Amino acid sequence: MGIKEYKNLIICVALITVLATLTACGAQRPCPDTGAVDADGWPEGQEEGLIPVDGGSVLYHYYGKDKQGIPIIFLHGGPGADGTCFFKQTALAKDHPVVIYNQLGSTGSPFSDDITTPEEAKRYLTIEHFVNEVQTVVDHFGFKEFIICGRSWGTMLAVEYVAAKQPEGLKGIILDGPFLNVDRWCSDAEKLIKTLDGGEEYWEKVQECESSGDFDSPEYENIKNIYSDHFYSRVKGANDGTPVDRKASRVIEGLSVYEYMWGPSEFTCTGTLKGHDSTKLLSRINVPILYICGQFDSGTPETANWYLSMTPDGEMCVLPGCGHNASRERPEEFNAVVDAFANRVK
Repeated sequence: MGIKEYKNLIICVALITVLATLTACGAQRPCPDTGAVDADGWPEGQEEGLIPVDGGSVLYHYYGKDKQGIPIIFLHGGPGADGTCFFKQTALAKDHPVVIYNQLGSTGSPFSDDITTPEEAKRYLTIEHFVNEVQTVVDHFGFKEFIICGRSWGTMLAVEYVAAKQPEGLKGIILDGPFLNVDRWCSDAEKLIKTLDGGEEYWEKVQECESSGDFDSPEYENIKNIYSDHFYSRVKGANDGTPVDRKASRVIEGLSVYEYMWGPSEFTCTGTLKGHDSTKLLSRINVPILYICGQFDSGTPETANWYLSMTPDGEMCVLPGCGHNASRERPEEFNAVVDAFANRVK
């Protein structure tokens, strides 16, 4: 057994132990179990504010400021989504400082007043900008040691950031629903769609819409919904209680960060990320990387294992029964695995 297979076995054994313990205690209760929430639905006890960045400012939520565990900074997906996907990870603030922020152009993270058109805003919607933005956030909090946890597009951003900046004090990286190679992601999407009842017909329709550019048809919308039900979030009620950031944010008419950088759906890339590959950077990362994915994740376990094979110091964990939304579908298990990794690398 090679070293990567051995590490993979260790993390899976650890997960089985965690699952058994949680089941015995009545797992799947709401997480975090703090009760009180603020007006936006975030658990109480946070510091909230804006951090100036190039091109605007970013909204952050900060929990566990006085805790002694290693801090964890969360990078959301999209591009153009927001950090509410990690609201159940605020439970980690029992032991760790936890920072969740919304990237520029996402909810509550507005462009500067002098940026008024999509063309002006698009100058900031680059990997280079978001890498520098991560560094600005890291510098703002001044942690001596920290962990980065990225989700989906946030995993690509995490790898690009660490490879470019080689940040001092970084102890490890967690990649949730890993998305490091666009072509591989799209190839996996084709395979996943074809596993569905009627999947061959669905895929023919996807190709037809890609050729014509008709992404607004009812048929294409239906395929998006079916894909989401099978490979994004499979656990009923997983998104219940998700906060809604209502902070004022200037909307630039005609601009969708998601569509500009990615495309019209999770399985079709037409944006600026098309063809991008971050796997070549893995060999330049000298801190441990933990890959987490759901059993039915659109960031598939097979692809996560492929990334693992290119990772000098890597581990992998597959969370059973869920899709790409593991942080909300199985939050207690997710948090336990994150906490265990944090304790190993500190």
